[in-house]
Amino acid sequence: MIRFKEYLERRARRAAFMSVCLAVLAVFGGLFLGSCANEDLGKDNDKNGGDKGAAVSFNVSEAQNDAQKAAAKTMPGMPVTRAAFSEQLGMMNLTPEDLTTQRLSVQGAAGTDLCLIETTTPGVNPMRQDNRTMTARTAATTGKEDTDAATRANITTMTTLGHFTTIGYRGTSATSISNTPWFHDKDTNPDGTLVSPIYWSFQIPYGKFFAIAPREASSYARLKLSPDTHAGTPYVDFEVEPNVKKQRGLMTACSGVVQYATQFVPPTTNLKFRHALTAVRFKVGQNLSYSKTITKVEIIGAMGKGRYTLSADETGTGAAWSNLSAPQTFTLGGDGTVNVSTTAAVNNIIMGKNNDNYTFYMIPQPLSGVQVKIYFNNSSTPAITASLSGTWKPGTTKTYALSQNTSDWQYQLTVTSPAAIAYDQTTAGAYTITSYRTDPATSTQQPVKWKVVGYQESADGGATWGSETQTKPAWLTGLTIEGGDGGTSAESGSATLTKDITDRLALYNKVLQDATPKGSAGNHWNLANATGGASVENTANSYLISAPGYYRIPLVYGNAITGGTTNSHAYISQAPTGTPNESYILRHFKDHAGQDITSPYINVQNTGNPATQAGIVWTDQSGIVDGLSVTGSGNNSFVNFHIPADKIRNGNAVIAVKNASGTVMWSWHLWFEHDDVLTTIPYTNLQGVTYNFTKQTLGFAYRKWIGSASDQPRVARIKVEQEIANSGIKQTAFINITQNPGSVKEISSTLYQFGRKDALPGTDAIADGSFTPNGGDNMSIQNGIQHPETFYTQGSSWYNGYNQYNLWSMDNTTTGFNDNAVIKTIYDPCPAGFKMPASNAFTGFTKTGNNTTTQSNLNISGAWDYGYNFNNKISSPNATVYFPASGRRDNIDGSLYSVGNFGYYWAGVPYYASLGCNLNFGSGRVSPQYGGTRSYGGGVRPVSE
Repeated sequence: MIRFKEYLERRARRAAFMSVCLAVLAVFGGLFLGSCANEDLGKDNDKNGGDKGAAVSFNVSEAQNDAQKAAAKTMPGMPVTRAAFSEQLGMMNLTPEDLTTQRLSVQGAAGTDLCLIETTTPGVNPMRQDNRTMTARTAATTGKEDTDAATRANITTMTTLGHFTTIGYRGTSATSISNTPWFHDKDTNPDGTLVSPIYWSFQIPYGKFFAIAPREASSYARLKLSPDTHAGTPYVDFEVEPNVKKQRGLMTACSGVVQYATQFVPPTTNLKFRHALTAVRFKVGQNLSYSKTITKVEIIGAMGKGRYTLSADETGTGAAWSNLSAPQTFTLGGDGTVNVSTTAAVNNIIMGKNNDNYTFYMIPQPLSGVQVKIYFNNSSTPAITASLSGTWKPGTTKTYALSQNTSDWQYQLTVTSPAAIAYDQTTAGAYTITSYRTDPATSTQQPVKWKVVGYQESADGGATWGSETQTKPAWLTGLTIEGGDGGTSAESGSATLTKDITDRLALYNKVLQDATPKGSAGNHWNLANATGGASVENTANSYLISAPGYYRIPLVYGNAITGGTTNSHAYISQAPTGTPNESYILRHFKDHAGQDITSPYINVQNTGNPATQAGIVWTDQSGIVDGLSVTGSGNNSFVNFHIPADKIRNGNAVIAVKNASGTVMWSWHLWFEHDDVLTTIPYTNLQGVTYNFTKQTLGFAYRKWIGSASDQPRVARIKVEQEIANSGIKQTAFINITQNPGSVKEISSTLYQFGRKDALPGTDAIADGSFTPNGGDNMSIQNGIQHPETFYTQGSSWYNGYNQYNLWSMDNTTTGFNDNAVIKTIYDPCPAGFKMPASNAFTGFTKTGNNTTTQSNLNISGAWDYGYNFNNKISSPNATVYFPASGRRDNIDGSLYSVGNFGYYWAGVPYYASLGCNLNFGSGRVSPQYGGTRSYGGGVRPVSE
């Protein structure tokens, strides 16, 4: 309760002091000065806004909390008499007869031996006031509810009380208070002060005040206050939200008659809020004989609209619902948010997947014709149907427990688990325990003591559990309450946990650093040979390196050697001649000097001016490559280099070979990654064509990765047991404390301009070598080869000299989206055995194949995670393909942007002569068929040849 005692005392002393001053002034200054004082201090003019300093304010409390405090004065754990019980209920305008308990029969395929046990407790989700765990920010401080409750039914209590609405009436006497408002619909702070102050008038010293919480925006149509023209007790027209996650609570209060008795000293004005709705919740009973998963609960036929007329006095009597209408269906779950096991969630309130408190808040009403339907395992047919009976009373909580017909409802143990917390948090929200029994002789509800009796641990989100022990898991460092006296008001506690933070990138890099080195200083490992041998088997423009060592690459154009033989089709097109697009077909691919390539070997193609030296173009990890040299001659030429064990880490490098004058003749991308990133994941697009994507995007690298050690939630299961047995059986329940995985990541991948082989950095942190992000409008095949460090920007050079259709698909003569075979070229940036995807390759990333911003049309698994995990099929997927949002480089100035927020991936064929087909996506949107200017820098996701 917000108290003003000290404030009132100060005001009284000030008023007394002013009276003394006036008396002294009267003696020395005569009547004139006295009349001035009266004019200044004693006169009240409504035109002057009342008595300044005597602002209307309220002493705010909640009736059910006051009743619980009174109950707490009874000796804890001791039986309560019927008289005392009735007195406590009377503070909430309830009687013992309102707290009905009954067994409801059920129908349905699963209902032969089941029932619903209905119990009623006083208060709306009541909490013990003597041990309450505060997990929300105090509303009196913030003026709003805890944002962590955003997905929960929005119950209003003192701890979540935000701004509320007040109405004031006044009169010259207690019996002449007006029936039209003094002020109406005024915004009031949680501490009881008006946002815009209103002052008492000593001329009109009597008032009566009403309050409604929560305060809703005028645009919210489901809660409407009676108009300011209404003569009489105010009312609220209220409509229940059909979806439990959007439902609001409703509390009201009346001050009764208040007198402004001492001028300039505002009177104490109490507003004791009372709940106008009934809380309805469902739970899993203890002794169900089979295992099912509850996925949806419906309340059918309950009235959804009504008018609530507030009580006209401070006791809350006389408040009433009327004009009930709009029977409809109210739903919990059915959208993936509810997934409750009947064996794992014993005596647990049915909640959402993140333990969100999904309680229905319903209009009190007779229950004739109202049904409950419970669905198992996402079925569209209810497994259980039950007809409710009796009445929902305001200010009470109804709990319906799915139980066996043999269940004994006299002993009740109900728990709730806190919402899962993040990996970097140490304090969980409140867990609650309600433990009581109903005395069949007196109908009183008696507390039953309870205690924690065991623990289990799960490392996979609750899919499997370790054995039960008496010891907490090491990461669960404490519980604020491990036993209690019980009662119908829940006792609450909170758990403390250790942070689950690990440098995941250091561990990731350690795999590379600890890998067995390959090759030696005298015998370099040949990356074009699966076993590192001397023969050249398969060449490419990109090579994966997963261990330190000594390596070499044959001086071959791209994939011009395949299967140990010359692959001339990689540099000489076999596209049909005579097509309308002949001018866009590059028949003979060019070398660095613009000459037709006639040999797969760089130093055979350039016998007169061969490559004789090598160097770093750029790296994103310092010192990761050293010792570069060119050895051999002709078709036996190699570039050699060393990868130090203490320098290797997830990242990228580009190296190049040069002739004697220093002109770059060819370059290669080195990708430092785990050895499994080129394993493939079969994926089927909308057209039914299967593509085998690599496990990871080409050139992907973690720049930073700090987070939980596991990708699965860790859960501590706490077993709670009543200390008193009923017929030899003690009620038990489980509370789950869950800590979700999570991480902070910074990512990158190499980026590519359409048709170029050259890997360009997806980060601006260049460690060795150099990179030019704005090379101007100077694109040509020759310039691209000679300057792998340069990003050429948009301009006419792209339209006139780099507009061919077949740069990445040798025999392609068309544009647009199709599943035509992509024939790999020597300009393809992919590793050996892989190539650029066809333009239709990404159509299965939405359920329609079209570009969409509709969340339900995204064919994804899970939430946004610096990218999306796309399902590998539209129907019955059995795997996912992760596409990181690695951003892109701008076509105008080469700047890098939207890393972690935007993904842009090239396909192997153009959209038009000046555009390339691509996939692009961001959080909440996916465009599998998109066209972008060729000069953009985008990602590449290889598919197997």
